[in-house]
Amino acid sequence: MTLDDFDKHTEGEYIFLVEENKQILGFASLYLPDNFIHNVFVHPDFFGKGVGGLLLYASIEKMKKPIRLKCVSENHAAMKFYESKGWKKIVEEGNPHEKYWVMEYN
Repeated sequence: MTLDDFDKHTEGEYIFLVEENKQILGFASLYLPDNFIHNVFVHPDFFGKGVGGLLLYASIEKMKKPIRLKCVSENHAAMKFYESKGWKKIVEEGNPHEKYWVMEYN
C-alpha cells in the first residue's frame, strides 16, 4: 500500500497508530458510522508482540457494539488471532478466489 493508496482507502476514517521510538508498529482504520474496522495492519517484525491486541482494544473502546470486520479466509493466523480475542465468524462472502469472513464482536 502506498501513501496515496492509504489516503484514498482511509478517507473519512478514524486512525489509530501504535508507535515506538518514532517507528510505526501498526495501525487500524475505523469507519465509525457503521462500527466497522476497515483495516488492521501490524508490521511483520512485531507480530505476536501485542500490537494487534492494542489496536483491537482501542478500536473496541472507540465504537459501539456490535463491531464488525472482514478477514481474508486464507489468512488463518489472523482468523485465529481474532477468534482468540472473542470475535465470531458470521458469514463467509466473496468470489471463489477472494473469500473473506465477516466477523463480529459483541
